[in-house]
Amino acid sequence: MTSDGVHRMGPPQAVQKVREDVYLVQVNVSEIPGADWKRLFYDAQRGFSPEFPPRSVEMSGATLRFRSDAATVEEKLKWIDQWIERANEKEASMGVRSEEARRRREELAREQQELAQLNARWAKL
Repeated sequence: MTSDGVHRMGPPQAVQKVREDVYLVQVNVSEIPGADWKRLFYDAQRGFSPEFPPRSVEMSGATLRFRSDAATVEEKLKWIDQWIERANEKEASMGVRSEEARRRREELAREQQELAQLNARWAKL
């Protein structure tokens, strides 16, 4: 696999308790996915686990969110990683990774680094 494309960054985080043993879980990804990539990500979900229906992963900026009980987070992450990989492969095969996309990824990486530095600075406030 190449370094191009969207990749999961770090472990999942529970951000909200929805109901007893059901949580809103989020994972960050390496860049804000474009419209084509999002479509490919959702297309990759067809024919998969009925316990984790298509479109149950919500994308907002460089964050993916889904609801899960604590026991199945690891399994759901494996599905998400597989869908990310498939979307990256399909997008790469379409040849949509251009110089402009590379520059956008670099700018987003700089922004993520800046945000991480701010969050580290503010961690004890």
